Amino acid sequence: MALVARLLVVDDDPRIRHLLELLLSGAGHQVVLADSAKAALEHLRRETPDLILLDIMMPDMDGLTLLGRIRAVRRLAKVPVIMFTGGGKELEGPSRALGADLFLEKPVSGRRLKEVVENLLAREGYVLPGGERVNSIEEVGSRLRNALPEEARFKLLWRKTASRRALLQNLLAKGWTEALLRRILPGEYDLYDLLGHLAFGWPLVPLRERAARVQDPRLASHLEAYLEEKRLPLEGNGLLEELAQALYA
Repeated sequence: MALVARLLVVDDDPRIRHLLELLLSGAGHQVVLADSAKAALEHLRRETPDLILLDIMMPDMDGLTLLGRIRAVRRLAKVPVIMFTGGGKELEGPSRALGADLFLEKPVSGRRLKEVVENLLAREGYVLPGGERVNSIEEVGSRLRNALPEEARFKLLWRKTASRRALLQNLLAKGWTEALLRRILPGEYDLYDLLGHLAFGWPLVPLRERAARVQDPRLASHLEAYLEEKRLPLEGNGLLEELAQALYA
C-alpha cells in the first residue's frame, strides 16, 4: 500500500509547482506549495512535512542554502529531501554533501517522480506526533494504543456524542489528528474502525458496508452526514445515539 504523506514543494516557477501538485496530489498526497525559500521557511516553522521537493535555482535564497538551514534544525534533520534542478549534474555533489537524499535533473517524468517519492516515503516509515518515525503499522498501533482508553471503554465512549467528542479532543491534544490517521491508513473507513484496527487489531469494515446496517428512515440525514465525514458527527440530537447503536451493534 502506498503511503499518503504531507509533501512540501519549493520552486519559484509557477508552472513547475502546478505540475508537481497535479502529479503528487493525484497520487493521494497532501501537497503544500512554496514559491520561495522564505515561504518554505515560514511553513517549516509550523509544520514537519514527510518529504520536501526542493529546486536549487531560486532567487533571494537558493535551494542549497535552504537545504543547509533545514538540516540545521533537529526536527527537520531526517526529513527526506529531493533536490531537482536544470542547472546541471555538477550540483549533485554539493546537494548530497548538505544532506539531500536524492538529486534529480529536470525534466523529470511524472512516473519517475512518483516512484522516487514512494520509495523514499517507504524507507522513512510513518511520522507520528512529535516527529517520531516508526517503520511499521504495528509500531504505529503500539503508540496509538497508549493514547487511547482500554478497548472496552473505547467502544463505550465512542457511542455517546459527548464522550466521543471528548475522546477525539484528547487524541488531538496528543497530536493524533484525524488527517494523520487517514494518511497512515488511507481508505473508505469509519474513523472508529480505523482507530480500532490500528490500536486493537480489529478487522477493517468498509464504510458503506457498515452504513448498510442502518435501515431506519428516521436516521437518514444523520447517516448522510456520517458517510460524508467518515465518522459519527460530533454534534446532533438524540437520534445520533440510535445511529451509533445501529452502526456498531
